[in-house]
Amino acid sequence: MRKLAYLLGAAVLVAGTASSENGVIPVPDDLADTTYSKHISRLVQAKCGECHRPEGIAPFSLNSYRQVKGWSKMIQEVVHERRMPPWGLEPGVGKWANDPSLTEKEMAMLDAWVENGFARGDASDLPEPVEYVDDWTIGEPDIVLEMPEEVTIPATGVVDYAYYQTETNFEEDMYFSALEVLPGNRKVVHHIIIFVIDPNSARDEKAAFTTPMLDVYAPGSPAGALPKGQVRMIPKGARIMWQVHYTPTGKEETDRSKFGLIIAKDKPEEIIETATIVNDDFKIPPHHPNYKVEASMPFPAPATIYSFTPHMHYRGKSMDFVLEYPDGREELACSIPAYDFNWQLDYRLAEPLKVPAGTVVKVVGHFDNSEDNPYNPDPTKSVTWGEQTWEEMLMGGIFMSWDNNPRETDD
Repeated sequence: MRKLAYLLGAAVLVAGTASSENGVIPVPDDLADTTYSKHISRLVQAKCGECHRPEGIAPFSLNSYRQVKGWSKMIQEVVHERRMPPWGLEPGVGKWANDPSLTEKEMAMLDAWVENGFARGDASDLPEPVEYVDDWTIGEPDIVLEMPEEVTIPATGVVDYAYYQTETNFEEDMYFSALEVLPGNRKVVHHIIIFVIDPNSARDEKAAFTTPMLDVYAPGSPAGALPKGQVRMIPKGARIMWQVHYTPTGKEETDRSKFGLIIAKDKPEEIIETATIVNDDFKIPPHHPNYKVEASMPFPAPATIYSFTPHMHYRGKSMDFVLEYPDGREELACSIPAYDFNWQLDYRLAEPLKVPAGTVVKVVGHFDNSEDNPYNPDPTKSVTWGEQTWEEMLMGGIFMSWDNNPRETDD
């Protein structure tokens, strides 16, 4: 079994939206007192509003009492089944900075509101409307790169992932303190992943997921402003590759998205990189309901891990990230028991994880190639590695930095 790892670049994708005014969703002591104006409106605003708004990617809005009441039964169903907000991690494994899931108290409050007759409450209790920013949130970028052409998205159907390339024309290695993908049309852009193609690399779009990621956009994800001293690096002469996933809206749409970068003003103290752990040598048998594939990578030096990003295709069933420490201990660091290809999520740790030299990161994936998988393109076929969604991939991304930065240079 061949196992590959590539290092460079960086990105953080965050699922979820901003919470209520003070960062806390109010839950009354007596759930019978729950009203839309004082409680449910804030819950929906925090957990659903970024996507479920007129300019959002969701198929309907949830920014009024009438709309929330009308969709309340479906909302109950999807939050109890943990399908919404999209997340998918095993509860109790790790602590996460970007978990948008409803708490048990919040779900009980929603249930009580529905069961007690959808109390509207006093309009004076409504929160201030959220002003969604559809322009640069990092400030005016120093550099703006555009997709090479305007794209037309059909009204209906499934749109395959699209790949585009943009030259940077950088004459030296460049360091950036903030990055942001700005969708040209938020109604149709499901997500965009920005990859860096090193000028000395022969890899192209057919190897996108073994190419280092730099930044990611998905609805609800914040812009990529880094803490002071942290930077992301793009090498001299590199190209930018765009992977774009569009979702039709029922009418023909167009898009030409942008990528903005702010040049770091101070000397880099920490370069955020990505380790992409891949196994590209497997063959999933026909009809197999739970085929296991593994990949691993040792850390040759002490490092700090910030987040985990799984990637599989339609037969992907689950993925675990396991840390094997030099003293023999094992730690389940991140577990996705029900992988969903529709949501390309990054799971950001609440506290960065320090790992010593000699630690091995193991990625364990399972694939469902059976008739019971409703997304399976063809359970009668053997499946191997490939970029197309009817093929498969096992890729575990880790966003991290070296404690002793190997890229650090003198003034």
